[in-house]
Amino acid sequence: MSSSGSSQTLVGAGAERYEYGHSGKVSRVVTRRDGSLVRSHLTPNFPVDGMSADQAFDLTWLRSTRAPRRSGSAGAIRSVDLFAGCGGLSIGIGEAARALGLRLEPVLANDIDPAILGVYSRNTPEAEALCAPIEALLDGPCGGALTSTERRFARRVGEIDLVVGGPPCQGHSDFNNHTRNDDPKNELYLRMARFCEVIEPRHVIIENVPGVERDKRRVAQRTWEHLSRLGYSVDSGIVDTSRLGVAQRRRRSITIASREIGPSVPEAVEAVETKPRPLEWAISDLLGIRNDRPLDRSPSVNDSTRRRIDYLFDNDLFELPDSERPDCHRLKDHSYVSVYGRLHWDRPAPTITTGFGTMGRGRFVHPSERRTLTPHEAARIQFFPDFFDFGDATRNVIHTVIGNAVPPKMGYALGLHLFR
Repeated sequence: MSSSGSSQTLVGAGAERYEYGHSGKVSRVVTRRDGSLVRSHLTPNFPVDGMSADQAFDLTWLRSTRAPRRSGSAGAIRSVDLFAGCGGLSIGIGEAARALGLRLEPVLANDIDPAILGVYSRNTPEAEALCAPIEALLDGPCGGALTSTERRFARRVGEIDLVVGGPPCQGHSDFNNHTRNDDPKNELYLRMARFCEVIEPRHVIIENVPGVERDKRRVAQRTWEHLSRLGYSVDSGIVDTSRLGVAQRRRRSITIASREIGPSVPEAVEAVETKPRPLEWAISDLLGIRNDRPLDRSPSVNDSTRRRIDYLFDNDLFELPDSERPDCHRLKDHSYVSVYGRLHWDRPAPTITTGFGTMGRGRFVHPSERRTLTPHEAARIQFFPDFFDFGDATRNVIHTVIGNAVPPKMGYALGLHLFR
């Protein structure tokens, strides 16, 4: 498909469509609930022959080294980001705002890790960054009277349209065999409900790993019940990001709540759903990049790991046989097949974790080069655009930021659903 040809359209489920125009641009047309249309554009700087318009638009956004200009002539969305990390959800919500002719105004971001919050601030300097435990800001119990601290916090942030948050998920993770589903930190999930009690935002987005819904303390269910008592309509579901156009199979628990609409996780997904995109679509242009940037360097490996990577390529394999694995990772002892595995160009990647640079922590060996993934490749797989700035963060911080993030396309889908 040539960008200089006639207009071609891909229609979503009543929410958006993408078109090639006559001036080299790719257009996104979003239909608001009132029937009005909002159009936004990007201009690819790479060949788009054979690529659908939605693929070309998203790939142009991913490869952009400068953020698209946001006018926001239709109004603003005032937002707060709790358990913010690097702000993956908010990046996507900002793009949803642009798609709707709105402007995202991040008011405040909170996290307990100063290095990671520093990455957030580098990309969203307009938001006040508060590096403190959430319990220091919201110190009252759900259902209790507001404390003096909470009243000061409410005056500090003012009226808020949207709160987003990804409470700590390690306690729920399937990779956690120690305190899974019964970790006191899981109770932090309920601080999202307390925020809504104190601030009364119009809309809420909460994301976590699927295991949160099996928590023995019922933190998710108690949060949903409390939001309902506060007058919110609530919906939740498990979403695989590959359905949204992310070149990665990553399942997340999503809760959305609203005082204004009847939110629906399935409708949010279906409105932007596309065919799964392969790894090649996301990172093939990064092949052969050689520079001194930490973002484009794969971690060095020891002799044992080098031998195992060579074995995969020399034998044209994607799974390392037991004979080449260390004893603790032999398949006869567990079902983690992907560990020590090699990625496939023609499939979405499996879940990117903080260990994406380590062969023994997942399927992270590059499909055609004898190495593990670079941070740049992992960021693209997580749907982070090239204009996202990691600054001078250490390798450990970069890996943590990327592996723990929510793909921005998730924020886009949910933001579009709540505000269109």
